Amino acid sequence: MNSNKQTGEKAGINWEAGFVTGRFFRGRRLLALLLLAVSLTGIWWLIQGRQNKQAELPPVKADERVLAEGIIFPVRYAQMVMPVDGTIGEVLVKEGERVKAGQPLIGLVRRDYQARVGSAGADVSRAAAVVEQARVNVADTERELARQLHLDQAGATSRQQLDQARTAAERSRAALAQAEADLKTQESLLVEAESLLDKTELRAPIDGTVAYLDVKIGEHAAGGTVLVRIADETAWEVRSDDLTELMIARVRPGDPVLLTFDGIPDLEIPGRVRFIRPYGEKKRGDITYTVTIDPDRWDERLRWNMTAQLAISSLVPYQP
Repeated sequence: MNSNKQTGEKAGINWEAGFVTGRFFRGRRLLALLLLAVSLTGIWWLIQGRQNKQAELPPVKADERVLAEGIIFPVRYAQMVMPVDGTIGEVLVKEGERVKAGQPLIGLVRRDYQARVGSAGADVSRAAAVVEQARVNVADTERELARQLHLDQAGATSRQQLDQARTAAERSRAALAQAEADLKTQESLLVEAESLLDKTELRAPIDGTVAYLDVKIGEHAAGGTVLVRIADETAWEVRSDDLTELMIARVRPGDPVLLTFDGIPDLEIPGRVRFIRPYGEKKRGDITYTVTIDPDRWDERLRWNMTAQLAISSLVPYQP
């Protein structure tokens, strides 16, 4: 009997354990379902949120401005080359120095050019003396011819003497003409030599500042090489030559422009298109046109040949 009671108690304990185990598994199932529901709800909200954000984004508008790159130039400047070859004998200015129009800047060694002028002057003097002698000869021969003609009228001379007088007069006139032509030639050579001598000195063509000077005493100055650049710093402009034929069709003189500068990021200067060169040039495989911009104001930090970015607000509608 005790054995049955023990068995029954044991069986009662097993029933209670099974009941607890079933409740445990049902609880976990509910928890899993709850987590699944929460996850699905989160994904739905995430998708809806992205869709709403995408719907709220403003439409992307194409930049209707014409963008290009330009270079800063002074409105008035001079790039000077030595028109004749020679050795630099004088450098009379420095970079950054203010100069006046007509002021000497550089001089070549002038000894050879002065010698040419001296030689040409001597040739002119000799030619002039020949002309003077030829005029005397003409006067003498014409006087003799006149005398022979007078004698011929009186029957006091021979035909041979008269013919000789005529021939001498004609020859002296021809000699005078040749001497005068030689004199003109020598005079032109003298003018040429004096002109070359004048070209051995460079003078400033405008008032301004010496922005570039690449020469030293004793160096050889080859003709055609830029030695000096002078800038009139009272007015500046920006030029761009990279506007293609597709871009230039949207640009008009007077269009507003915003200028920014690579070297000075915080600087913005408004301006306007002043000029569009009518002639296009082939560069980098495209036909490009040069546009000149007038800035409304200036900044002392800007320099010749600095790079500027141009944003031209074209009035012509953008056609992508």
